[in-house]
Amino acid sequence: MIFYVTRMRVKGRPLKPEQISRGERLQCNIRIEHESCVQGRASVVAKTAGSAGPQEAGPLPYLMDCQLHSMQANGMVLSGIEEVDGVMYAQSWLCRQV
Repeated sequence: MIFYVTRMRVKGRPLKPEQISRGERLQCNIRIEHESCVQGRASVVAKTAGSAGPQEAGPLPYLMDCQLHSMQANGMVLSGIEEVDGVMYAQSWLCRQV
């Protein structure tokens, strides 16, 4: 499904609500799959692809151990762990309806 995605953390640190509302919104197709991840075990992984289609590289790092944190009529928040430069950080995506 295609959403406007805004990251809610930077290197694991939560952003303030005003920073989130001013943050970069990426139009992405979100896929959530159960698969092997970098830790060598099974995980629920959220992946993004650009609006041009699944063959376009995803603009965000994978969100591993993904869980649905909250959901409303026009969007949801996905939370999990992302890998940036070999370091694992907590991350949440605010996903709003296009």
